[in-house]
Amino acid sequence: MPLIPTRRLALWVALGGGAFLLGGVAGWLVNALFVAAVVADGLVLMGLPRPRAERRVPGRIPLDDTGEVEMHFALGGGRAWTLHWTDDPGPGLRRVGADPRTLTVEPGVGAGTVVELFGEERGRSWVGDIHLRVEGPLGLVQRRWRLERRDPVVVQPGLIELRRERMDPMHREDAAGLRRFGDPGEGREFARLRDYVRGDDPRRIDWKATARRGTPIVREYEAERSQSVLLAIDAGRLMLERFGGRSRLDHALAAALLVADRAAEHGDLVGILAFADRVQFYLPPSRAPLSRIADLLPAIEERRVEPNYPAAFGYLARRLRRRSLVFLFSDVVDARSSAALLAHLTTGARRHLPLLVAMRNPELGAVASVPVTSEGEAFRRAAAEELLLARSVALATIRRRGVLVSDVRPEEAVRAALRGYAEVKRRGRL
Repeated sequence: MPLIPTRRLALWVALGGGAFLLGGVAGWLVNALFVAAVVADGLVLMGLPRPRAERRVPGRIPLDDTGEVEMHFALGGGRAWTLHWTDDPGPGLRRVGADPRTLTVEPGVGAGTVVELFGEERGRSWVGDIHLRVEGPLGLVQRRWRLERRDPVVVQPGLIELRRERMDPMHREDAAGLRRFGDPGEGREFARLRDYVRGDDPRRIDWKATARRGTPIVREYEAERSQSVLLAIDAGRLMLERFGGRSRLDHALAAALLVADRAAEHGDLVGILAFADRVQFYLPPSRAPLSRIADLLPAIEERRVEPNYPAAFGYLARRLRRRSLVFLFSDVVDARSSAALLAHLTTGARRHLPLLVAMRNPELGAVASVPVTSEGEAFRRAAAEELLLARSVALATIRRRGVLVSDVRPEEAVRAALRGYAEVKRRGRL
């Protein structure tokens, strides 16, 4: 039904019934006037043209943050109208503020407003149909419309961290203990010659230039550019575990986005491999814009399966020929269950430089350190300590095989990945 009653109409119905207490004629007269008012209100509303609505949504909304949606409405009728409206946010999105919202639409001008949507869950979503209601001049009935719309939105992990990194240079370099990659003397790509000063590494002395000039001359290096970085993201069972409202996979995707941004900034090629029990997609290392990488990351499908490391690393071995820094965002349980991971990381280390960002379970550490007050707590603590020990042994074995390992809490994955990338670049290990 395009017309629906208002609360004022319900009050009028009650008053119309009470009018019969004054007598039959008075009651019928009051109710006849009441019916005429309702019909008049409805006829005015039915004569209104269909409202026009424009909606501008952000392409991406940060996970655990808000994005602004701009709305503008226009409605004919030659007078100001009170408009009530709402819309249909898709999965992973939540409206912020009052619902439905109310605003006054002026004739010939319309009305605009800005509202916020909160990104609750990572992934692709949308903002759907717009629902409008307008009250008649007497406020007895409302007319409603449904404007069919479907505007795509992506809830993206890492946007908050990316914004922080770009807006606060001191935070992104000094707070993490990093120096700029272009610092003279670091890396392995030749930059320039200069006079020797006390404290310079004698191994950097250029003896030919020293002989020509008759004074010690050293060679300066900087981090090599146009190297290859591959972000391998495990989307299997362990990555679905949630801590503090976010899954391991959410933190991995945030870290991957920031490493991609930092690598692109310094001229490196960036690629992505996403897998669980099968390879989901592969983007070869290239100079793809960050927006392209940001579009791919939310499309990763998390699955409650064991990751198929042989399939993922076999796929990578056939396609990635150039020596690369391979980030693997995952976790390990013990040496036995991680045997396949260990074998393929070791094999891959012959050609590439693997860096495992292992995101541990912080709740397990909490259980292993809780004071014991009962037999049940003693068993739980012993089990937690055993699991932590098995994981520690597995990581130590991986390190001995030449694999770089960052053992961190999930929320530390971003800083750990950036620190690992910077360290590799500074030491020229690629």
